[in-house]
Amino acid sequence: MMRTCLLLCLLFCFPMIFTIGADAQEIPDAQKKPDRGKNFAFAPIVISNPNIGSGLGAAGMYFFDIGDWRAEDPRSSVQAIGAYTNTDSYFYGLLSSLYLYHDTIRGNFGIFRANINNEYDIPWGGEAEFSTGAIAALGLLTYRVWDNVYIGGQALVVDVSYDPDTPADGDYLDLVGAEDSTTTGIGPVISYDTRDNVNYPSSGTLVEVKGYYKPEAWGNETDYAVADLAVNHYIGLTETHVLALRAYGRTGTEDTPYSDKSRLGQQSDLRGFKSGEVSGRTLLSGQAEIRWQFTEKIGFVAFGGLAKLWDDELEELITKDLYYSGGVGFRYMLNSDQKINFRIDAAIGNGDNEGIYVGIQEAF
Repeated sequence: MMRTCLLLCLLFCFPMIFTIGADAQEIPDAQKKPDRGKNFAFAPIVISNPNIGSGLGAAGMYFFDIGDWRAEDPRSSVQAIGAYTNTDSYFYGLLSSLYLYHDTIRGNFGIFRANINNEYDIPWGGEAEFSTGAIAALGLLTYRVWDNVYIGGQALVVDVSYDPDTPADGDYLDLVGAEDSTTTGIGPVISYDTRDNVNYPSSGTLVEVKGYYKPEAWGNETDYAVADLAVNHYIGLTETHVLALRAYGRTGTEDTPYSDKSRLGQQSDLRGFKSGEVSGRTLLSGQAEIRWQFTEKIGFVAFGGLAKLWDDELEELITKDLYYSGGVGFRYMLNSDQKINFRIDAAIGNGDNEGIYVGIQEAF
C-alpha cells in the first residue's frame, strides 16, 4: 500500500462548481424570498489514504429547501461520493441531511458500500493482508424539544465480511476476533447545538450523545451495546481565523465484537492512522485545529490530536500508552453561500503512521 504523502500532487486537483440559475418567471419583489444562492457543489478528488491507497473519485452535494423556510434556516442536502484506488479498494454512498419546520426536525439517512483491501502492520513483526467488505444503511431523526436541544433516535444495519489473503492472515483475524457478521441496532440521540453555521461554524458548541443496543435476536453475534460522546467547540479568533476543538469518547460493553470496536483513524479521530489497525473497546481522544480563511476561496488549517485506547482482548495491538498525530491542510471553498469546503489534509502520527485525506466539508 502506498505510504508516501502526495500532497503537492493533490493541490493540482481543482474543484468545480455548478450552479442553478433563478426561475425565469417574474415574481413581485414583495413576494420574493431571500436568494438562497448556489444549489450545487461538485469536486473531482484524488485520494491518498493510509487505509485504502491512492486513487480517483468524485463527490457532489445538492442543496434544497423543504416546505416553508426562513433565510437563517440551514438548507437540506443530498451528498453522493465514490472512489476507486490502486489497491483495488472502492467505496460509494449516498447521504442526506434534512432540516424541517424551521430546523425543528433534523434527519440523516444514508446507504454505503465499500470493499477495502487492508494491509496492517503487526506489532510483533510482519503484515496482515485481508479485504473487508461492508454494506451499511443508517437513519437518524431528532426533534427540537427546547432551544438548541434535540432528542430522537437512530437505527443502523451493517453487513461486514472478511477475506484473508493467506492462512497466516486468517490467523491474525482469528486473533483479533474478526468474523463475518450482520449487526442491527437502535438507540437514542441527544444533541445540544449552538453553532452559528452547521457546515463551517465560527462560534458555538455541538454536544452529541449517541448509543446503540444490538440484541442477539436481531442477528447480532450476542447482546451488546455501544455509546459515544462528542463535544465540538468553535471560537472565532478573528474574522478569518477559527479555533476548532473536539473531545470524543466511545465505549462498548464487554461482548462488543471486533467489527464494532472503537478505532483510530475513523471519523477523523485521529487523522494519520489506518482505520482498524489500532482498535480497542474504549477510546478517548482530543483534537485542536486552527482554520485560516486566507482569501474568499482559499484556506489553510493546522491540527493536532491525542488518543488513548483500552481493551484487554486487544492489548497486544495497543502498543502505545498515548497515540498522537498532527498535520496541515488546504481548503478550497466550493460553495460560499453554504460554506462548503473541499479539503486536503496531510497527517503524521507516531509509529510511522501517515496519510492524506481528501473530501468535502470539515473534519469536524
